[in-house]
Amino acid sequence: METIDRNTQEALAWLRYTLNPVGEIPIVSDWEALLAFARKQRIAGVCSPTAFPVALDRAKIRQWMSIIDGIRKQYARELNRMDELCRVLEGAGFTFCILKGQGNARMYPSPFQRSPGDIDVWIDSDEETVYAFAKKMFPDEEETFKHIHFPLFEDVPVDLHVTPLKYFNRRYQKRLQRWIDSQKDEQFRHRISFTGLDREVSVPTCRFNSVYLLGHMLIHLFDEGVGLRHVIDYFYLLKKLDAPDVQKEQIRKDFSDLGMMRFAKAVMWIERSVLGLPEEYCLVESDERGGRKLLADMLEGGNFGQFSTRYQGRRGFYRLGMIKAKRTIDLFSIFPSEAVSRAGHRIHAALIHTFGKRPEQH
Repeated sequence: METIDRNTQEALAWLRYTLNPVGEIPIVSDWEALLAFARKQRIAGVCSPTAFPVALDRAKIRQWMSIIDGIRKQYARELNRMDELCRVLEGAGFTFCILKGQGNARMYPSPFQRSPGDIDVWIDSDEETVYAFAKKMFPDEEETFKHIHFPLFEDVPVDLHVTPLKYFNRRYQKRLQRWIDSQKDEQFRHRISFTGLDREVSVPTCRFNSVYLLGHMLIHLFDEGVGLRHVIDYFYLLKKLDAPDVQKEQIRKDFSDLGMMRFAKAVMWIERSVLGLPEEYCLVESDERGGRKLLADMLEGGNFGQFSTRYQGRRGFYRLGMIKAKRTIDLFSIFPSEAVSRAGHRIHAALIHTFGKRPEQH
């Protein structure tokens, strides 16, 4: 990785070792730089040196221990909020499934290694019913393309979804929704227990997540960016996925049918070549060119692209629109049809913003 600076090379080598702790411990010459890297990617719990025999002064050890303690407290708070949210949704008569974060954390060696975020809920109901329920409690909340915010708590964000994943491209969206519909009953029935909770909670199966989490990364890559926390989630999912060859072949077919194959190959290069995932866990062959491009984007932007310089100092609808349009063009090779559909959506939004109404349909 000749184009990556030394501190980042050392950080990636350390991350690979913490995910696969065998062999010689890699050298880290600047622990402050490693901590900055871990914070940017929101993977401090994974990168913590406290579990390994490394020479650190007491101040740095206390600094890392403080971060881990903060993750533990945040995780416990999130579980309590999830319990409260489940009671509210059950009281309203909904069947639901908790997506991503809390279920993903269960796949890690310790759930406290994963930095918590928000709570995403997939509700088995139609959009009109779910959004009316949310707006009855919070009238000022507006729905987005993917979900509606449900600010039940001040300290933990909540989003309600009527479908876990959406494309802008209509043809692929129909395929995606058919696939989701074919899988959803099993997801709502798949219940697991969480230490500290007196209930079981529905979360997606590993089989479902093998497609869903990849699609979730792909959508966020178009929107703002993804970071290493996402591919680490996928790393642990792939290690946990106990699928026979026939099921792995079906997953590969799903990638192809849903337009994810190019992205899957790029992600697999990062999983294998950067994070050290053993070959037997890989679902598809690697694409080094696509993987390096994706890795560069992750390293530059950090978690959800929050540190990307492309948006710094940018203000105004049209200027931001041009930046997002350029990003869509840059990602054309990964998913051409979705890139074209998103470009059309941005043009449509610009027309509405300019003329104050929807353009005439012909």
